[in-house]
Amino acid sequence: MNLKRAIWVAVLTYAISFIIGLIVMMIMGVDPTNLTEIPNNVLYISIILTIIIAVFFTLLYFKGKRIKPNAKEGFYFGLILIIVGTILDIIIFSLSSLATGTQQSLIEYYSNPFFWIALILLLATTTIVGVLRGRKK
Repeated sequence: MNLKRAIWVAVLTYAISFIIGLIVMMIMGVDPTNLTEIPNNVLYISIILTIIIAVFFTLLYFKGKRIKPNAKEGFYFGLILIIVGTILDIIIFSLSSLATGTQQSLIEYYSNPFFWIALILLLATTTIVGVLRGRKK
């Protein structure tokens, strides 16, 4: 695993996902400051977009010269996406709470079953991309 490459691709993945997620929420009329009350249809769309973005950025990660695509490498990259995403979520939730003066509950956000479904699908996606990409080489 190329940890340095995985981290920068994970940060890029998070940033693009965050921006696209905000755009979807604005289009659908959802208040992005209240992440604990997101309608299910927005969550479905977000999960689908997350998978599409994960495929694209996993392929980008595998373009590294010293990276050998396989299931293990894809799974590890998925774990890096989750770890980096969690760290950035903590930072963003903390800054949001400070800026708005209201408590944003990261625990409530993480307790949503759709969040856990998205994480499982993310790991499955990065692993499958690793398998498929490894077969092509």
